[in-house]
Amino acid sequence: MSMTELKVSFPTEKLDALRFFMDKKQQTIEQELKDYLDKTYEKLVPAQVREYVESRMEQAPAQQPEPEQAPAARERPARQTRRQREQAAAELSPAPGALTEAEGPAEQESQGMTMSM
Repeated sequence: MSMTELKVSFPTEKLDALRFFMDKKQQTIEQELKDYLDKTYEKLVPAQVREYVESRMEQAPAQQPEPEQAPAARERPARQTRRQREQAAAELSPAPGALTEAEGPAEQESQGMTMSM
């Protein structure tokens, strides 16, 4: 996901006072602004558009070669949208009456004796 840096002008005296009181509460201006932007994004951008944007954000890292990661980071599944999960489940579930490879030979062997010449 690419990031864009925002630049905002704000009076220095006010910024100093804000930092002073935020430090007392162990908060940062940057984190507060990020939280505000996230809330505003969720409030104003329609859910369908957010889903589209998130799917694009998930596809972008998959297309780029990933740097070497720790084993624990590789094991975490990627976040999927509900539509992606439903499509994956539909692809994995066998058709009714169809036998998987594991079921096929086991059922044939358990149906009794067979004679061949």
